[in-house]
Amino acid sequence: MDLLTEPDTLSGYPFLDPVKEERFDPTVHLNYVPPEKKITMQDLLLSQSATATPIAGTVPFPLLSPRGVRAYRKALFQQDVIEKCASSPFPGTLVLRDAVKHSQFIRDFWTHPETMKIVSDASGVPLEVVMPTEIGHTNIQTEGATIAEMVGNLKVEPSVEKLELSLEERAYDPLKDETSIIPWHYDSYPYVCVLMLSETDGMVGGETYIKKGNGEAQKVEGPQIGHAVMLQGGEVQHLAARAKGVAERITTITSYCAQIRNIYDSSYTTNIRPYADLGSLYPEWTRYRLRKLRDEITHYLDKAEHESNFSFQREELQSVITQQIEYLQRTSRQMVSPEYQEQILKKYGKAAYYDVFRIWETVQDLPEFETLASSTDQERGWMPESVYWMDLQKSIETIRMKKPLQSTFGTHPWSKSRKYYMGDELLRQGLNEVFLDWLGSSGLWDVYSKHRVSNEFK
Repeated sequence: MDLLTEPDTLSGYPFLDPVKEERFDPTVHLNYVPPEKKITMQDLLLSQSATATPIAGTVPFPLLSPRGVRAYRKALFQQDVIEKCASSPFPGTLVLRDAVKHSQFIRDFWTHPETMKIVSDASGVPLEVVMPTEIGHTNIQTEGATIAEMVGNLKVEPSVEKLELSLEERAYDPLKDETSIIPWHYDSYPYVCVLMLSETDGMVGGETYIKKGNGEAQKVEGPQIGHAVMLQGGEVQHLAARAKGVAERITTITSYCAQIRNIYDSSYTTNIRPYADLGSLYPEWTRYRLRKLRDEITHYLDKAEHESNFSFQREELQSVITQQIEYLQRTSRQMVSPEYQEQILKKYGKAAYYDVFRIWETVQDLPEFETLASSTDQERGWMPESVYWMDLQKSIETIRMKKPLQSTFGTHPWSKSRKYYMGDELLRQGLNEVFLDWLGSSGLWDVYSKHRVSNEFK
């Protein structure tokens, strides 16, 4: 739901706090205490790939002072921010995106050198913000069926209201419950900082679970109000448990990449394309990726021109060039045509877009799977001139050479005994829209839909 679908809300929100936002002051608004523990890739029994740096995440640590929390909430709940940034994917959930473009406080807080030093120190690696549109993405759980109703429940002063919980809700287990606010996933960008802006006393759930190398889930307690956690979410698979027992839950998230040359940048736009303004996202994405490319090339050139002991190695240069070619290709592939995306989402729905991995797992167990997938890939009647066919052949050759594949779900060797299909390739690249299109063209979507309907009536 968008604000434009609610004309009555455009006349204003008289219940919003009319006081102007504060000017960010790190000596007043910050209350940083280093995290007591940092979780390493080794702790999680995960091997470190070219994508990863050693620190996988942190336990919660204090970041904002009480005044800082209220100043941030005041900045969020300005009428200008609500009118220009609010959307609601479903009742009870409010999303504020691009608030940084309408709030000086939010922009100054996340980009201030002191804040940048804090998140870098907590992560054990120098970080830089990915791009403006990924600063302060805010998710709000609160009561209400419309944007106006949800906004009406929000105040600058954090709510301390507790909700009565049933015995079933108190026994909530996010590892067994399919209603987790965000199921098992990898983030679109290498690092995230998740900051809590609500009181958590009485809250059940709200934790993050990280999947270890042995398949077990390690719990990281959710942050208290004013606290934050850092997570290398682009490299570790994690789950965000739904919060119960509180009237509101407000988290705000900023995404980063490592400011280190020769560290593979595992960014994708997959998770955000369906709800982002692509007219704004794609130019920012292009500038971000080209700056990274420029820095990588400059890093190599500086060594070649200024290091006295530099020795030209043809193999090293060829490796650098190959990496940058692949980087540019990934950059291009992530900019799916807005018209094409709109067409696919209208046909299959956003729910299917975000559920592609479960759909693919279900499809693989159907008796028609191998026949339909093989014939579609062999005949190439679907998008016959697409560059995706070249991508598929390159991945098949990578598998034949027993090398790992880089993907939206980490860097892993192909471990299945069956053939590698176009469906696998499109999911590897995070092209969920294109995957649904291929699935429909192959006939597998119809088979899946019939299977789903038959199971519902059992």
